[in-house]
Amino acid sequence: MDARGQSEVIGLVLLLAITVAGVGVVVAAGGSALDAAQDQSSVQRAEQSMSLFDARSALVALGRADGQSLTLANAERGSYEVRPDTGRMAVVRESEDGSTTEYLNTSLGSVVYVNGDSEVAYQGGGVWYSRGAGAEMVSPPEFNYRDATLTLPVIRVTGDAQSAGGAPTARVTRNEARSNRSVFPGPGRTNPLQDGTVTVAVESDYYRGWASFFRSRTSGNVSVFPDEQRVELELVARGGGGQFSLSDTPQELRGLPADDPIQSMTFTLRPKNPSGFRPMDWSMVADSGGSEEFRVNIPSGKPCDDETLKVTATYDDGGTTHTWENDSAVQESGSAFTVDCDDGEPTLHLDLTGETNLSYVGDGDSPLENDSVGAIVNYAFGDMGPNVDLRVEKQGNGNSAGVELDKSTGTVEYGSSAERVVTFLHVTENAVNVTVE
Repeated sequence: MDARGQSEVIGLVLLLAITVAGVGVVVAAGGSALDAAQDQSSVQRAEQSMSLFDARSALVALGRADGQSLTLANAERGSYEVRPDTGRMAVVRESEDGSTTEYLNTSLGSVVYVNGDSEVAYQGGGVWYSRGAGAEMVSPPEFNYRDATLTLPVIRVTGDAQSAGGAPTARVTRNEARSNRSVFPGPGRTNPLQDGTVTVAVESDYYRGWASFFRSRTSGNVSVFPDEQRVELELVARGGGGQFSLSDTPQELRGLPADDPIQSMTFTLRPKNPSGFRPMDWSMVADSGGSEEFRVNIPSGKPCDDETLKVTATYDDGGTTHTWENDSAVQESGSAFTVDCDDGEPTLHLDLTGETNLSYVGDGDSPLENDSVGAIVNYAFGDMGPNVDLRVEKQGNGNSAGVELDKSTGTVEYGSSAERVVTFLHVTENAVNVTVE
């Protein structure tokens, strides 16, 4: 064979080799893509199946059914596992004096579909998807938070560790010994919560999903600890408000939202001298511990001797000072600032969330469209929050002090829109036994 013939043969052999190799690469790539698609399809079926399992389990855990059974999606490319000892939840209260009370610290357990590094898990009354280090929520856990009320029916998975492939039947029964246990309220544990904080802590393989859920449902402080696979949600326990003596200031107002933080703020002022406020000079001051300060002042005057009393509100936001005034705000009726001169002892009633208008006298335009005293107070407190110290100042001492603080009172009722506050707490422990076979 001459050189030319040899070259043609060699070229043909090389072409065949390249073709065979290319076909192998295509087959391998196609096989990998097919495997990935099948895995994804299996995970999606598992998510749907576990969401249905979630709904059925809640019926049993919360006492609406004695038992439930469900055929889970075919796990031909994975398996289902019952893991009764995985995950934990704790609920801890910390008081203002630094003391702590642990209301709950228990395992959560889980039912998990496993396919390689992908998992779909039922835990804490919710369904979670994880792949590698990430995790996200598929359906929400049993955690109901609204209008400063947290209702937390903790659902636990108990029983023996198990594993099953194919399309197993999951059976859920109520664990009577560990269900419907009231954690809070209870003996020595009452609502409303008056001070401190409440922390809900979760240790879980799916902690990142829990963290995203807490952030989406509350404005509380969410802290993540990756090394411990733990997330903590901190809510402020501020109480429901109420009456206090003006001699007991400062009063700390905690967890104020930015919008409509105060529902009601009223003061009843009684004179040191029963014959009248001689002189009258009183201020209510609120500050956030920084450069911001809000002040309402009623200067010297004798309201029961037909003297007109001016009301001034001033808010310093740390850069600009805003001032509002009304020269005739104090009236016998029809105003947020009224004086009662009957029965020989005058009394001033101040409604700082009322509708009486004050005129803006600061530089430029008012930052508000509505300059009622209530709108002004909510603007300042919402801007200064979430925590504000409220105190009362009087001018002079002894006989020169017009207001008797021991006999005068203030009342504060919070707005209910706060998303970082817990006033009413309801926690129960509920357990279900789960088998897969």
